[in-house]
Amino acid sequence: MRNVPPLGRMRRGILIGVSAVAVVAALSACSGGNNSSGGSTTPAASSADPHSPELSEIKVTGILSPGAIPVAVAAAEYAPKYGLTIQFVPSDNSGIAVTQVVSGDAASANTSYFGVIDAINQGLPLEVIAEGWASKPGTAMLEALPSSGITELKDLIWKKVNVISLTSSHAIKLRASMLAQGLDPDKVDWVELPYGEVAAALQQGTVDASSATGTSLAAVQKMGAVTVFDYGAEPYQGMAESGFVSSQDFVSRYPNTIAALQCSIFAAQGALMADRSLYNQYFQSFLNAPAAAAEADVILDFQTTNRIDALNRNIEVYSDSGLLSQKFDFAEHTVPAPSNC
Repeated sequence: MRNVPPLGRMRRGILIGVSAVAVVAALSACSGGNNSSGGSTTPAASSADPHSPELSEIKVTGILSPGAIPVAVAAAEYAPKYGLTIQFVPSDNSGIAVTQVVSGDAASANTSYFGVIDAINQGLPLEVIAEGWASKPGTAMLEALPSSGITELKDLIWKKVNVISLTSSHAIKLRASMLAQGLDPDKVDWVELPYGEVAAALQQGTVDASSATGTSLAAVQKMGAVTVFDYGAEPYQGMAESGFVSSQDFVSRYPNTIAALQCSIFAAQGALMADRSLYNQYFQSFLNAPAAAAEADVILDFQTTNRIDALNRNIEVYSDSGLLSQKFDFAEHTVPAPSNC
């Protein structure tokens, strides 16, 4: 288990990590530009042809969770139509996934947006290429066993709480919500653990409460865990929760490949929303989960285009958390969805 500093010191930890990644970015000679009038200035924003990708094989990374299911669907059922082969490479958390994109080890990463905001504000040339899913009740929870005595946010004070990643939406939403209730999030002992370790950590008492989603949520609820906080409920419902990012260098070099990936991801996400049985099928195969877990899971609110207002809701929440002071607009860092899929 990795203990991490309180969220009051989170900013410093994030900046140190981002600075290290910046070195990688410099060595990789990342390039590209942004336009304050909105939208990426890279070729993929306008004239890219998804049917003629420059690369035939790419890697996409992210946490092995329901949010990455569209990658599996895209790889199997849509990318081949564009002459593209997609390989999914699991990552422990969003921060590591973004690092793989910056270093060139992956073409794109599925990630929450707060770490992306930090990275871009530190000078890393990243672009959002495809919105993934929107916050929705019942899809991601903060769970605790009854023996912990935790039933609401005020009970988190002086407890060990797992947020998966320091730059996750879970961490920032909890901080913003605690501050809104007059609570001090710096009095929480925040912990980073991957989803696969959540159930055991709660059972062993090494954490008092933990974020959970998909199979990890089903596992802890089967243990009798109670929901302390719903990350998808109001006031967060509908905001852009996670999506796919690439480096500006990759977008500039391979605009057709990015367009093919965008088309494949959006088609996959649309298909998942239209067919619950498809979601159940891939939930089982991609996450190695039983049919009962798939049927009980609340399907994510997958998106089929990029919604700038919903993306910028992350800016508002980040500001509410007290950790964002720099101006930011996702319109300047988002590649529009192709119109020629």
